[in-house]
Amino acid sequence: MTEADMERHRCFEALFREHVAGIASYCRWQLRSAGDVDDAVAEVFLVAWRRLAEVPAGKAARPWLYGTARRVIANQARSQARWSRLQGRLSVQPGVAQCEEDDPVAGRVRDALGALDPRDREVLLLAEWEGLAPAEIAKVMHCPAVTARGRLFRARRRFRAVFESQDAEPGPAWLSPVPGGCER
Repeated sequence: MTEADMERHRCFEALFREHVAGIASYCRWQLRSAGDVDDAVAEVFLVAWRRLAEVPAGKAARPWLYGTARRVIANQARSQARWSRLQGRLSVQPGVAQCEEDDPVAGRVRDALGALDPRDREVLLLAEWEGLAPAEIAKVMHCPAVTARGRLFRARRRFRAVFESQDAEPGPAWLSPVPGGCER
């Protein structure tokens, strides 16, 4: 193995170690089965391996990988839709992430997320669960940063409306508006 090959392997291994947990988490929120999640994560990193020279360096690699995961998931969805049509079955119910805890607020959050449009749910999960900034979300979703900020603002507002319409105590602090009327 040449020194260039060894450096390529080291670079990929570092990329994989740093981002595999986040990519797997994102895929779990989007997909129905553990097998689909494993397939998607493997495909994302296969693309990264094949296009390693095109993967941005440093922090820019994260949104690149999330964008790749988004496209892989979209490809899986199209493939499954073709398979379902071929088999004469229709499968439209998205999976819901299972929560290990008995926290009633977690159940309400899960229910509220499940009631949202998939685009709203995706942008919220990228921001709140994956910790991406609006500029990074914009790269993942291939849209201008201002569009990502607007989508995130509207998704938070819709989530809050669904969450507050449930019969229970007030939600978590991160749902509260910032003093002065600004959104978080």
